Amino acid sequence: MEYSNSHYEGNHISEELEKGTVFKIYPAAFNIVWGKDERYWKLPQEKEAATLVQVSWLEVTGWCDKVEKGTKYEVKFKVKLTPDSFGFNELPLYFMVKSGSKNSWKKIYLTKDANVESNGSYLVPNNLTITTTDSPYEDSKLCFGLYEVWSGKWKGGLIIQEVIIQKKD
Repeated sequence: MEYSNSHYEGNHISEELEKGTVFKIYPAAFNIVWGKDERYWKLPQEKEAATLVQVSWLEVTGWCDKVEKGTKYEVKFKVKLTPDSFGFNELPLYFMVKSGSKNSWKKIYLTKDANVESNGSYLVPNNLTITTTDSPYEDSKLCFGLYEVWSGKWKGGLIIQEVIIQKKD
């Protein structure tokens, strides 16, 4: 299997829930490193979740090009852990947002820093915001990512359900 063919490139479709205010992006829209290799990921169909089997390099990215220029947005990932998940107690996850040359990021320990909802999901991170660029010389789409690539340690059992992008006042 070639390295370049092992990565999944998403369809980059975002669902607009409230005009210009709330967007939902499902995992079929994400770019997932090692996503085409069934040893590492169970890929989604349409609006289903993506399930991490195991990887040492966790990199999931995507974007939304329906956002308004010069507008503040908050980005959250809705994720769950399977009962047999591993690696997330001791390894931090990094969440990033970018628009043009602006970027912001948060580091969290999922099982220590995040609040679990009654259905077992985490909506993370808190307060990851960015104001989209209004420069005519930069791409104003909002890019996002979830990473754990620096430790080289294996992790698995993460279910990525969706990304929610919400306009903030």
